Amino acid sequence: MKPRFKTFPHFHVLVRALLAAIAVFALSTAQMSAGDQKSAVPASILSKLDDQLVLVVKKSRGEPPFDKSTTAEPDVYKFDGRVLVEIQGSISKELSDQIASLGGQLVVGWGTATTFRAWVPFAQLETLASRADIKSLSAARPSITHRIKAP
Repeated sequence: MKPRFKTFPHFHVLVRALLAAIAVFALSTAQMSAGDQKSAVPASILSKLDDQLVLVVKKSRGEPPFDKSTTAEPDVYKFDGRVLVEIQGSISKELSDQIASLGGQLVVGWGTATTFRAWVPFAQLETLASRADIKSLSAARPSITHRIKAP
């Protein structure tokens, strides 16, 4: 003998409507938080980037003032989607490997144990600045050294 349960005649309709409302709410919340993450740079990372590099990040994302046609340009030395940066921090094998894995390249023969230069892709500046062993990133200028041979 099978037990027969009486169900509310519109129960399935109500459950489907409730599930649809939950799904719509979850999707809209996920889109809003994804938009916030994309446009907001954490203050701890912003404090490590100089003003010109913050402009580079905003330009690469199309954020104001670069969301409209403008003649403003960040004052940085850039080439092939990368920017020359001066990094204050301690150089290590792990940091060198991460710069290379991000598509960057260390400038060989320039710098000290705590200051060095690298070419870093625009989109990777924040990733690099988020490292604990980096104190600051600033836009670097290429330098030319002339050596005079002693007679």
